[in-house]
Amino acid sequence: MSEQYIKETNSLDFNSSFELGLRALSILNEIYPRNIDLRRLLIYDYLIIHSSDIEGGPPSLHPSIPNRSNGILIRRKILQEGLNLMYSKNLITIIYDNSGISYKASKLTKPFLDLFKTTYLRKLKANARWVINNFESFNDDDINKYIETHLVEWGEDYVYEFLNEEEVE
Repeated sequence: MSEQYIKETNSLDFNSSFELGLRALSILNEIYPRNIDLRRLLIYDYLIIHSSDIEGGPPSLHPSIPNRSNGILIRRKILQEGLNLMYSKNLITIIYDNSGISYKASKLTKPFLDLFKTTYLRKLKANARWVINNFESFNDDDINKYIETHLVEWGEDYVYEFLNEEEVE
């Protein structure tokens, strides 16, 4: 019985695919009508929840635990699952073009997010707005360089393989 209970509650764990999907919706809603790729979503997700890591940033949504920057590495698959979940509910649009795969808010994204009246989501939206206002002008090379130069400061122990172009899915 307890084994079944554990399996059923895993979908509600901290940094679950639903939570990452919800954070992605907040990002996509803030940059609408533009679209962004998975790599940029991963970076923005980190910056939104650990915004106080950035000089002049708003308070972080999550605690500043040691090695927190490892989250960029381990969240890729979970974020993809979250995006798939949001896509299955018509909350995002997937764009396939010559530059690759990217994601965009749908016409349902904003009304869906407006249903939530929690302090966490209000702060999430504010942090998403702050991150986009401060980092959307960075091209891919600039934002990757910014992340790489701050890894040690943010408690990183590993090489950031997610920044490599040749990723194995």
